[in-house]
Amino acid sequence: MGQVEMTLVDDNVPSELPEWGDGEEIAVLTQTTLSVRDTAYAIDSIKARFPQALVRNDICYATTNRQEAVTKMAHSVDLVLVIGAQNSSNCNRLREVAAAQGVPAYLINGPEEIDPEWMEGKEKVGVTSGASTPEVLVESVIEALAPERVIMLSGVEEDVSFTMPQELR
Repeated sequence: MGQVEMTLVDDNVPSELPEWGDGEEIAVLTQTTLSVRDTAYAIDSIKARFPQALVRNDICYATTNRQEAVTKMAHSVDLVLVIGAQNSSNCNRLREVAAAQGVPAYLINGPEEIDPEWMEGKEKVGVTSGASTPEVLVESVIEALAPERVIMLSGVEEDVSFTMPQELR
């Protein structure tokens, strides 16, 4: 392994790109829990300016699946509750993705954080969670809402397994 010069690119992509030479080798890496939509915008901006850039899709499959599911779900509900930690990048992105669809969305740690005012005039509430949120928290929120009225939406089944590295076997 070695090290190379690195440039961190944030939200305002075009204004932050350095003046690299045309023949310079460029690689693009992303944080695994970023918004799929925002990452696509950043990558498209970089590729437009530097077509030779090597782009590797580093977005976690679970992150991608959940963001796509929340996007679909948000179109059929009046409110979205995302269950997970306030400091979780994954959970914050899920809330942002839902809100970007024009639906009120809140990030909560559990049922005790549900504000009754959020529910006023709402008939359908979508519930999702971050990849590392314990199932017991999701179940407790569903129980607090109306367990007899729960409708499960189908999505991508996450059944990916990873091989243990040889040196750890």
